[in-house]
Amino acid sequence: MIAVLSGGAAVAVIEGIREWLSRRDERKAKKEELAQKNIEKRLSVLEQQNAAQSEALKYLLFERIRFLGQRFIAKGEIDFEDRRTLHGMHEVYHNGLSGNGDLDQLMRDVNALKLKNRE
Repeated sequence: MIAVLSGGAAVAVIEGIREWLSRRDERKAKKEELAQKNIEKRLSVLEQQNAAQSEALKYLLFERIRFLGQRFIAKGEIDFEDRRTLHGMHEVYHNGLSGNGDLDQLMRDVNALKLKNRE
């Protein structure tokens, strides 16, 4: 009889341990799921911010290239370094930030300018 009762107690202890481990694993899984959702939410916010910053940079570069290009065209000349800088800005705008071709004609006009010596 004692052996039967002892066996039953051992089974109860083992089942209690299993239940406790199961609850612990469920809590851990819920914490990990919550952490993953928080990471995904933060990543989404960062992606949106990055896209907005890229758009803002694209507009700023567009305006700066347009301003400088028009200024050089009005002067009728450009020095090599200024033209190189303008080309670098246009490369980033056009290829790096997926700008459209709105500045292509301006850049052709800049390329046609007489090169002056830097003073």
